[in-house]
Amino acid sequence: MFLAGLLTVAGAQEAELRISPRKVRDDVRIVVLSQLSALQAGDFAKAYSFAAQGIRRQFDVRVFGLLMKRGYAPLLRQVKSDLGIVRDDGQGAAQVTVTVTDRLNRNTVYTYWLVQEEKGWRVGGVVLAQKPPQSDI
Repeated sequence: MFLAGLLTVAGAQEAELRISPRKVRDDVRIVVLSQLSALQAGDFAKAYSFAAQGIRRQFDVRVFGLLMKRGYAPLLRQVKSDLGIVRDDGQGAAQVTVTVTDRLNRNTVYTYWLVQEEKGWRVGGVVLAQKPPQSDI
């Protein structure tokens, strides 16, 4: 979920993204929700199956699981997730904002970047967009 090259390109293309047609929206949402479900269940192998080829070339499933545990813990502890509007560039790159809520009702916001591959949409990058506020307690 950390493909730097894709994120650089995707960031540059962000201005060119448009609201996706229904088929793209549905396909992207299914992939993201499926990966979130697998992460919530601690099934890193299944979550890894939704990763783009670039991610799979950089990390094996074991390293992927460690990265998820260390850098993306809110995705593992979520009790609820909400997906925003799916946008794409019409050329195989899509983006959606995902808000995950934990048991303490704290929200963490991520931007999911996806790429269209032979087997369909795959997660090519996930960027933390907003951390929950820190407690004074």
